[in-house]
Amino acid sequence: MLSEVVNALFVTYLATEIQLTDPNTDRVQAVLQSKLTQALTIVVVVVNFSVRLHIHVSGSVFLSAANSAVSFASHAPKVLFAAVAYVVALYFDCKRSKKDLAVGDFLKSVGTQFCRIALVYPFLAVMISFVFLFIISAFEALHLPEEVLNMPIYYGTLYGPFSWIYYMVKKRIVEISSSLPSTMTAYYAR
Repeated sequence: MLSEVVNALFVTYLATEIQLTDPNTDRVQAVLQSKLTQALTIVVVVVNFSVRLHIHVSGSVFLSAANSAVSFASHAPKVLFAAVAYVVALYFDCKRSKKDLAVGDFLKSVGTQFCRIALVYPFLAVMISFVFLFIISAFEALHLPEEVLNMPIYYGTLYGPFSWIYYMVKKRIVEISSSLPSTMTAYYAR
């Protein structure tokens, strides 16, 4: 579960950085060369290796505390764990763009986007499933392995709404940080 959330967050971060980077630059190159992206890549690789190899570290007080925190988190419901991880990561990501971001304003923006996605998510899930029905049919007709589609369907259904909220909130805060101060409250209210 931990590696799933870390991977989904990392892909969401990269996608939002590429989408919201200045269009006058080579977006992908600028994002990939940033020190934060390189550090996060190392963190993602370490988390995936440690989860996949089931490395059990003991002896150090810090590592024992980290192991117990990960153990507690792995027993929490997956959606709750993902939601908290996304909101925390989103807050720190948005804080980079807008240094004086208030927690209340941030949570209001997250709540607004959550309400918007909650209203359309059932219809969106049906539409995504309908599209994947045709993709699966094409894979069957071409005798391609359908197992390849399991992860995109799973990640898209479980983490897609979180990624959408992440993108919309980050987009708003980036717009706010580059707009005039008199329009800030109007953007948060949307």
